Amino acid sequence: MTTRTATKRTDDSPFDFNLDAVQSEVELRPFRVHFDGRRWEFAHMEGLNIWDLVEAAEGGEVAAMTGVFRISLGADQWEEFRKVKFPQYKMKALFTAYREHCGLEPGESEASGI
Repeated sequence: MTTRTATKRTDDSPFDFNLDAVQSEVELRPFRVHFDGRRWEFAHMEGLNIWDLVEAAEGGEVAAMTGVFRISLGADQWEEFRKVKFPQYKMKALFTAYREHCGLEPGESEASGI
């Protein structure tokens, strides 16, 4: 008796736009920061999942900012990052430097490019 496996059917219907072929226009180099005696690596904003960013932005400006940090650090780093005392003035400086690294103008949010 042979085992049958499901195969994914090829989409051979015409389409107007191939989103699979779209590549980032910028190098998605991580943003590396030294803080509290260790290195933190934030994923480039352009590579973050937009649905996670939109969900974080629904909570307002501070929730959006912390959401970007949470998403860009990933679960493991985020848990450790949350344990560090983090004054607001450092958060502002970090977010400004991170936006600049990612090529966003001051005051421009990641979602504004949509």
